[in-house]
Amino acid sequence: MGRDLGWCFFVATVLLAAVLLPAPTIAGRLELKNEISGVASVRKAKLAVRCWSNEDDLGWNMLKPKQSRIWKFTTMNMWPFQKTEFRCQFRSGFGTTNEDVVTVFSVKDGFRKQCGVGGDECFWVAKRDGFYLRRIVKDGGGDSRKKYVDVLKSKWVWKW
Repeated sequence: MGRDLGWCFFVATVLLAAVLLPAPTIAGRLELKNEISGVASVRKAKLAVRCWSNEDDLGWNMLKPKQSRIWKFTTMNMWPFQKTEFRCQFRSGFGTTNEDVVTVFSVKDGFRKQCGVGGDECFWVAKRDGFYLRRIVKDGGGDSRKKYVDVLKSKWVWKW
């Protein structure tokens, strides 16, 4: 009986350690794209972006129409401390997003599912009428192109 109890304790300890150990790190990817079009002035169509995480401040970037900015990073998903999260501020000639600070990437399961198939990369797109999350709905498979749908997350608003 003592031996069975010792075996159960050993198995429980190994399972608990497996749950608490850091999950394998994975490569995260964040892409911000300026697709503002139909504007006579390039100045008005520019997109100013400032992004940061708990560890890094990526600073301000200026994206002209049809430009994008890509960040690749290692995510750490240690239960219960899901840590990797990037937040951004956006400014365009049409205003700013409803929320001053937008979470654009988070390792939290619900958020990653919002990004679409795979969930380890998030695409955000600025258009003339607002700011969109480009949700991947199908990973190419035999076809090398990904299928996606743009989901409006914020219309541009004036707050200044």
